[in-house]
Amino acid sequence: MNPETLDILMNIILIFSGLYILCIGAFTFGIYNISSNENIRNDKTDKKVSILIAAKNEEKSISKSLQSLVNQSFDKNNFEIIIVDDNSTDLTFEVVLEFIKRHPDLRIRLVKAEGCGKKQAVAQALHLAENEVIMVTDADCELPPRWIEKTVGFMTANDLKMVLGPVLLSPCGTFFEKIQVLEHLSLIASTAGAAAIRMPVMCNGANMAYDRKSALEVEQYRTDMNIASGDDIFLMERFSKHYGSRSIKFLMDEDAIVKTQSMPDLKSFFRQRRRWVSKTKVYTSWKIIVTALVVLMFNFSVFGLFAGGFFHPAFFLVYALFVLMKFMVDYPILRKITDFMNRRELMKWAFPLEFVYPFYVVFTAFSGIFLKVKWK
Repeated sequence: MNPETLDILMNIILIFSGLYILCIGAFTFGIYNISSNENIRNDKTDKKVSILIAAKNEEKSISKSLQSLVNQSFDKNNFEIIIVDDNSTDLTFEVVLEFIKRHPDLRIRLVKAEGCGKKQAVAQALHLAENEVIMVTDADCELPPRWIEKTVGFMTANDLKMVLGPVLLSPCGTFFEKIQVLEHLSLIASTAGAAAIRMPVMCNGANMAYDRKSALEVEQYRTDMNIASGDDIFLMERFSKHYGSRSIKFLMDEDAIVKTQSMPDLKSFFRQRRRWVSKTKVYTSWKIIVTALVVLMFNFSVFGLFAGGFFHPAFFLVYALFVLMKFMVDYPILRKITDFMNRRELMKWAFPLEFVYPFYVVFTAFSGIFLKVKWK
């Protein structure tokens, strides 16, 4: 490689590095200022809630999720649960029926999916919902007792159209589980920080709430229903365009942390991540597109520096310096979110993970874009 070409490539890498620093710096500023920007919460409300759950082959976990709804502090007369069984091949439907029989005091509706996939199931549940506030979670989630109360109170006090909530992977025992949790926490931190600076670019369908009438209104503008993934982010994207980014906030409250299961093995982990990446092909929000592109290109640049080391050993040193720089940029936001989630012990894995992360990003990005994916 001649010096002129090398100079051009290094300038490109420096440009994307600068953009990455600005992006993560902005998210860090946002997450550290969430508490001071929030209105005073009003946890008492007479609003009624519909909780939507799409379930597919969740016979082992859905009872625990439903039990956590039984334990809610929110008045049981003021919420309903709508479960759409998405063509399960196990005993999910029968398990839910048995749970309904044991809890006649809860209003639970169980229906078979008319379409295929989580997005279609959630959309079906939305049209069955009768209450003004919609809350969405997954069939394998454990919900804290004040989840409904805190979320609805926050939504009401701040006059929001959509609330994004914190999600924590669990369990966190093995090394594989620990690095999953830490990686996922980085996404939640970016979700919180981005929303705080009125630039929502991410969300998690395991913990969301929104106004039902508004969701039905924006549904007519959605063009993503044929995409297997993205029941959450495409809806958020449409809310942001239709009602403005001020109508969306992240609820950073310990009583709103939803726990969901970490992936049991590498195969399922990468399948999930590829599914997340696959939806990037049809994003229309420039904020989401630019953020995703900056993160991808910066990590691709770091990956390229490592590969370049096989042709010129000096690149290995440059690669190590960029990894160190990335760690210094990522550290404050990771420290904030691990403290909030009571997972500070995971920070000891943050620096080693930085060496692996560029390879993981590049692999999942390209495989997610070019390989066919499905929900389950």
